Amino acid sequence: MKSEVRVAFVGAGTVAEMHGRGVSAVPNIRLVGAYDHDRQKAELITSRFGGRIFDSLEEILSDREVDAVHVLTPIDHHVSQAVASLRAGKHVLLEKPVASTHEEIKLLKSEAVEAGRICMPAHNYIYAPSVRRARRLIETGKLGRIASLWIIYNIFHSDHALSMYGGVLREVCTHHAYSVLHLLGRPRRVSAVASSLRERHAGKEEQAMIVCEMQDGAIANLWSSFAADDPTADPWTVVYKVLGTNGGVSYSWNEAQFRDEGGPAWGMPCYEESFVEEIDHFINRCVLGGDLPLSTLEDAADALSILIAAERSIDRLDTLAPVVYSE
Repeated sequence: MKSEVRVAFVGAGTVAEMHGRGVSAVPNIRLVGAYDHDRQKAELITSRFGGRIFDSLEEILSDREVDAVHVLTPIDHHVSQAVASLRAGKHVLLEKPVASTHEEIKLLKSEAVEAGRICMPAHNYIYAPSVRRARRLIETGKLGRIASLWIIYNIFHSDHALSMYGGVLREVCTHHAYSVLHLLGRPRRVSAVASSLRERHAGKEEQAMIVCEMQDGAIANLWSSFAADDPTADPWTVVYKVLGTNGGVSYSWNEAQFRDEGGPAWGMPCYEESFVEEIDHFINRCVLGGDLPLSTLEDAADALSILIAAERSIDRLDTLAPVVYSE
């Protein structure tokens, strides 16, 4: 089995910068090139991280030099591009949220099995070393019985940035949902509220709170906001905290910062490192080693179930909504 794995990017927007940094940080991965319908974006990414500009997805898929594809396009293109890549014999790292429906996720699973290739959700937050340590402490019982989990996200997004994204539920709380599953398992029921502060973005939630009732009595509190940063002395930019009857563990993106213009969370090594660890796991543990991702397509389906239940609660169809999982 070859030691160098060669990858290509489909989509060269904002998140491609972090994927480029991640690929560059892992010695046995090489970026062959990138395709984007906006050629200038592909030019920028390849000028920074190497490789050539592809003129189409089909050109990438027909290139025998490409072993794996990072699908980094908007969600509407995820399934078709991932399926085409799998059918072409490429492994796929698929940005979150991977799909809009359970049926689409089932299709991805079946296509990956049929092709004998990896289709890994890009659930990067849980690959951070501190989050992996938290899971070990939970699994080994060092924290005792878990009482609560807190995942908090406060990063202001400008009008321009907000216009490019959906609301926080599908755009950001996907991270919260797969993190809950990774750390504590499946919630039984959820209750949620959401709001929008800027009138021009009415109908697109800028903040949301989801409270999850876990199977064993723990409560997970999931907060996300595009409306404000946290400039206080103890900032809650992105914070994970688990409290148990015998101890606790916390993790914060504010552990280290530096000036880095360009993205809402750039300049925070904890964010960037999560991409490095995720991409290293994808290539060296999954593609080359045959291991499973830390978060699978099954987890992506469960995360979608949590968000659908939250949306149902927000719409007041169910004040406390049971989570209906797709089997």
